[in-house]
Amino acid sequence: MKLHYWTGFSKRDNSTKIPTATATQIDVVWKEDTSIDMPSVILKGNATNIDYCYIPDWGKYYNVKAPIMLTNGMAQYDLEEDVLATHKTAIGNTKAMILRSSTGYNVWLPDPEVYVSAEKTIVREVNSTNVGFADSTGCYLLSVINEDGCATGFSCQYYDSGVGMQNLANQLMQSSFMTDLLKYSANVATGIVSLKWMPFNYSDITTAGFTTLSNYKISNLSFTSAGYKITGTSYYLDGAVTIPIPWRSDKDFREAAPYSMIKLLVPMYGLVDLNASDLVGATNLYVQYRADRSTGDVTVIINADTAGEVLQTIQFNVAVEVPIATLTRDIGGAVSALSGGVNSAIGIAAGNYIGGAAGLISNAASFALSANGRSVSSKGSLQGKSMTAYGNQFQIMLYTNHTLDPTNADFIATKGRPCQYVDSINNHSGYVQCMDASVDIPGDVWERTQINSYLNSGFYYE
Repeated sequence: MKLHYWTGFSKRDNSTKIPTATATQIDVVWKEDTSIDMPSVILKGNATNIDYCYIPDWGKYYNVKAPIMLTNGMAQYDLEEDVLATHKTAIGNTKAMILRSSTGYNVWLPDPEVYVSAEKTIVREVNSTNVGFADSTGCYLLSVINEDGCATGFSCQYYDSGVGMQNLANQLMQSSFMTDLLKYSANVATGIVSLKWMPFNYSDITTAGFTTLSNYKISNLSFTSAGYKITGTSYYLDGAVTIPIPWRSDKDFREAAPYSMIKLLVPMYGLVDLNASDLVGATNLYVQYRADRSTGDVTVIINADTAGEVLQTIQFNVAVEVPIATLTRDIGGAVSALSGGVNSAIGIAAGNYIGGAAGLISNAASFALSANGRSVSSKGSLQGKSMTAYGNQFQIMLYTNHTLDPTNADFIATKGRPCQYVDSINNHSGYVQCMDASVDIPGDVWERTQINSYLNSGFYYE
């Protein structure tokens, strides 16, 4: 019987690698019973450098254990079948669920072998276009009831600056007895619906086609002060911006959540969490918005790319209610009021808030004007205006956790990357790991058990 052996041949235990060099052939005679899977060979000459063997009659490759030097000038070699090399062809023809492989992998499948560090990198992308609903100076929108009405509905709305609001307040607060009676009879107080600070550029408002400079009219009383009355229907402010997503350089599953997190800063609203998995394959965020300049309502629609998936819709209001004092004057209590002095003469009565600290007003505020002292109670608060400090541009913030690099050649050669599909093993090379694989060979139970264990725990198909 022939024995082929090699010297200087090295391989991994879990590899199908077979020597390509020409083997040395010798004749052997079996003088005792021996196992085919684990035979023992005694050779003359105290040879110590045999690494690998093949017995053609049995069609099996063998790994060689450390030689045992015998006293009669001979060496004993205990061999153990290399089941992966012996059945390489059958293994290659086996169809199995390929979990991982050094070839044919899918970079978008999350890899449980890749650790995630608590360290992260933050990248910011700021769009260069200013939105029109986050002006830090802003202007004021006065809603009143009068006989003219407005393009926005039953009430009439005027835009003005803080100085213009102060001028109107000064006219309202003229305190002659006859003027008081006139204003009282004209029901001016109940004609005021609301005053709101709006984060819109006043110059844009004054030059827009939907406003006309007109004298104020509240209820049935006209004033010499003028504001920009909404007369047209084009008071919507529409816009759209495209913002490049500052993706990490790793174009694989780490672009998706939870390895990457994306937040969008919306002016006058705050941060919006976006699911990075929804944006895989997208290049940009496409953000559309519409602001209603008669109410302050803003709608924002966030898309993945121009015609891509709608990720989120946001609705919010940028108008800031400006509280106005509720003023009362008791006409019949003139003596008492005069003896008690003027009570809490602040707010619009004193003319120091409008134009100074943005003015004071509340919804459905009413004036009850009388002939004597005024008692003032303020209600409402300034909210939302502070958001202008965060700018008037959309911003993307990308948070990426640091990870082991699965694109490294050594990692791929040693651990492979996820595949998750059924395929013939011989379509792959390098590291391969299967799930529930069972090779079909004309071998004994020990061989099949050994092979299946290698296939399902990971081996090298070489």
